Amino acid sequence: MIGRIVYCLLSLVLALPLVGPLAHAGAGDIDKTGQSSPDVAANEDKNPYTGDPAAIEQGRKLWRKTGCYSCHGGVAEGGVGPSLIDDEWVYVPTDKTLFKTISEGRKGTVMVGWSKELDPDQIWKVIAYIRSLYKGDPDKIIW
Repeated sequence: MIGRIVYCLLSLVLALPLVGPLAHAGAGDIDKTGQSSPDVAANEDKNPYTGDPAAIEQGRKLWRKTGCYSCHGGVAEGGVGPSLIDDEWVYVPTDKTLFKTISEGRKGTVMVGWSKELDPDQIWKVIAYIRSLYKGDPDKIIW
């Protein structure tokens, strides 16, 4: 267990240099189609990007660049951090709860907050990517 925590922390430290450029990309940027992405608020209850293929792809890239995989696995199957693709969650997995966890981190765990590296628009896209990987019971989907 200690080895996994050290591995996760080391992975985060190594991933941080990759995050700097991300702080300048996000809401208001021009996407591949030449369209400007909307300004998305952090206090929304529902993810405005759920099911949006372009946002999911951007979320996948952010997942890789920020190093989320170092704790949660390459496709969110779990590792040091919990699996994000099943239906066994400690907290009710609403969009708002997941946004808050990614933004602020989770006390008592190695999950750090990413609000200084990712803007709300980017966090919502990461959540859209996570949701796209879901392998749990479809009847338990609440987003």
